[in-house]
Parts: sequence; C-alpha cells; structure tokens
Amino acid sequence: MNIRDITKNIKWHEEASTSTKSRTVRRIQTMADAIEAQFPAVRYCNQIKLKHMEYLKYAWFDNEGFAPSTMADYTRAMRLMIKALGKERHWFGRLGLIQDRTRGGRRVVSRVTKTRSRNRR
Repeated sequence: MNIRDITKNIKWHEEASTSTKSRTVRRIQTMADAIEAQFPAVRYCNQIKLKHMEYLKYAWFDNEGFAPSTMADYTRAMRLMIKALGKERHWFGRLGLIQDRTRGGRRVVSRVTKTRSRNRR
C-alpha cells in the first residue's frame, strides 16, 4: 500500500533523528501492508477504517509476538498514522489511545498538519 498521503502530512521537529523518522515510517508501512494482506479490498490509505485499526491492535500485535517495547513503538506509530488520516477525534477513544498528559512519556518529535483545499465549499 502506498502511504504517501499519510507521510506527507507528518512534519518532523528539527531535533528528530533520521533513524527515528525512517523507523516510524517503516512501522507505518508495515502496518499498512498488514492491513492490505488481511483485507485485500483495502488498497489505498484513504480506505482504512476503524475496523482495520482494531484488527491491528487486537489481533495483529498479538499474532506477531512483539515485545512490550516494540508494541509501544508500533502504538506510537499507529497514533501518528491515525492523526495523519484525520480520524483521531473518533478513533482514539474506541482504540484506547487517549493519552493522559499527567503521566508523562516520550517527547513528541512529530506533528500532523491539517490542510484544506481552498476550493472546498
């Protein structure tokens, strides 16, 4: 699956290393390929639905046998992927991805830009 529409919305901070960028993009590509393998009708990233993300979180993560730290890395990449798709408002709660800011965590080195077409009415 081509994830160019997802990656073009991701903006990286200047302190983000190239290995962090490539690792995150590689994880997003791996998740997109897993969705396409399980659901052959989904060939483009704009076809990804909540049920596909639920498959990743509840079935694919367990089937791959990831270590907890690797699963956390894939979860961060999943959050970024969902934000780039513009679905965070509806999907984060259903997937249990809402973060508690008081708990801390890793610094965010990326953000997602939201652009709208000027011709949209």
